[in-house]
Amino acid sequence: MSKKAVALFTMMTLISTSMSGCISAPCDWTDSCEMMGDEMMGHEMGQSEGNWTGFSLPSFVGVDQEDQVWNLTSMQGEVWIAYFSAPWCSHCESTLDAYDQVISEGKLLIFNKEPREGYTNVSEWHHSSEEKIGRNISRPFINGPELAEMLEIDGIPHAFVVNGTGVIVDFTLGARTDTNELEEMYLYYTNGTISE
Repeated sequence: MSKKAVALFTMMTLISTSMSGCISAPCDWTDSCEMMGDEMMGHEMGQSEGNWTGFSLPSFVGVDQEDQVWNLTSMQGEVWIAYFSAPWCSHCESTLDAYDQVISEGKLLIFNKEPREGYTNVSEWHHSSEEKIGRNISRPFINGPELAEMLEIDGIPHAFVVNGTGVIVDFTLGARTDTNELEEMYLYYTNGTISE
């Protein structure tokens, strides 16, 4: 891929994120790699101006709407997405729809960050999301307020790109409905390439 195309992609990403959320460019395209490693490990999770990249995703155990158990070990070995939302978040449905269209089967876990009673039934949330989106969603919906709290998640929708060793390599915050943009990001982290 030419340097011009990479620069154009980076500029478009930065412009689009300033209006709708936060998707960071890979650190080798910016100077953000300098904050990785030992310096960043001294910070609390999420305290580096909301930048979670370079941190290991905390260990978790969750049960989805089909009573299947999920944990960090079950996702080991490949790039996957930890998507955080809440059953009451109607504006999050379009972002969930976009992620569902792009991310490979078995590589997207949908976590509920809402701890309040009345919002913890993931089967109801799954069914409601399918109705709102207008199609079946065969993804795990997991009650995960403890994990969301460990990650200090405030805004939603919030999604983390997690590599095969459990390290967060990128994240998005806010509405993300451009499936081409999400696919570019996902391909970069799964294949190390950007589609032409």
